[in-house]
Amino acid sequence: MKIIISISTLFFYFSSFFSSAQTDNLNKTDAAGKKQGHWIKLDDDRKKMYEGSFVEGIPVGKFTYFYDTGTPWSVTFFSNNGNISRTQMFDAAGKLTAEGKYVNEKKDSLWKFYSKSGKLISTENYINGVKNGTFKVFYENGELLEEQNWKNGVQEGLSAKYFDSGQLKYQRNYINNKVEGKATYYYPSGKVNIEGVYKNDLKEGPWKYYKENGTLERTDEYFNGLFVGKKDPNVISKEVEEKERKLSEQFEIKDPYGDR
Repeated sequence: MKIIISISTLFFYFSSFFSSAQTDNLNKTDAAGKKQGHWIKLDDDRKKMYEGSFVEGIPVGKFTYFYDTGTPWSVTFFSNNGNISRTQMFDAAGKLTAEGKYVNEKKDSLWKFYSKSGKLISTENYINGVKNGTFKVFYENGELLEEQNWKNGVQEGLSAKYFDSGQLKYQRNYINNKVEGKATYYYPSGKVNIEGVYKNDLKEGPWKYYKENGTLERTDEYFNGLFVGKKDPNVISKEVEEKERKLSEQFEIKDPYGDR
């Protein structure tokens, strides 16, 4: 009696065998309860959360983390006994949004952030999870928008913002997270618009406002951040001051990563 087995039956048999063998080798722990070998972690809905390998409970090599749609949100490479991880992060469409390094699960060294179009829009520097070094934000056209300096988590030194043409918009100095010293604001042409002094994060003394042709338009006097009115034709009224305040807000471009 002959037994005829079709190729499709053999393929199904061996596929099931190897699939079962692979599954049996997943998600193993040793006698000490440490993860060993290849792991695929699933959530309560049986959706993949991450996939990667362990040696004595320590992640090694490539790990991929997934949205519940199955699309990767992070690809990370572990090294140095799991203490260092180099990471790329992606949005739900699979586009790169950020990349950088963790040391002991804290941001370290240079981090880069990207727009939806793939353009570099921000760079940040860290040491042991704390802001250290230069932070930059860029316009979509690649021109520098803002530059800050940080030391041990505190903003220190010059801070500047720019028009998308590359022309300096304003520059001021920080000491211990507060604006201190002279600040200068510019027109897009490069001519000085406003100049004055900050003391302990507050406007102090005379602030001068110029027309674009260089002519002094008026001088405002401040004390502890409060406008001090004077009998001077160059000093603005409270109504005009409020209008000027609203206009000056154009200089304050929020850092797109400030809430991160």
